[in-house]
Amino acid sequence: MEYKTINPTDAYKLLNCGGLILVCTISPDNRYNLAPIAWNCPLDYEPVSRVLFVIDPGHQTFKNLESSREFSLALPTYHQKELVEKTGSVSGAKLDKYKAFEIPFHNAVDVDARIPDGVSASLDCRLLEILRIGSVAIVAGEVLSARAIPHAWELRLHHAGDDLYYRPGNRV
Repeated sequence: MEYKTINPTDAYKLLNCGGLILVCTISPDNRYNLAPIAWNCPLDYEPVSRVLFVIDPGHQTFKNLESSREFSLALPTYHQKELVEKTGSVSGAKLDKYKAFEIPFHNAVDVDARIPDGVSASLDCRLLEILRIGSVAIVAGEVLSARAIPHAWELRLHHAGDDLYYRPGNRV
């Protein structure tokens, strides 16, 4: 095999190919918000599932979860690419994304959050810890409850940077 040299500033794109999440929160003044996050992964599975994701601490979603100490993770399907792009293009500090984009939703079960209808799964979480490193924050949460449609993983929307989106392929 012949390998091409990758600029170190672009090396993260080689790792950043997991399924997107929508982090769903509520603000101290009771405004619901959601933000797409590409950098996320499981953290642990015993005694219960734990998750982590990377977020800019200047974003409204971060401020919301830091205040409420809870959030829900919604897993958008590849049919929801437009929803992901729209909600990621504006700040929840400036407008109510649910109203502005007319997002149909249902309420989370164990936290105060709204889940967009049509997602493949959702995980209600309590905040465990926040680790700040440079210009980002790593958020760790513990799953309180989770719901999913059958074969949810097959519908996940993945993002590999810039405008490169894809969906899972065939089982191997």
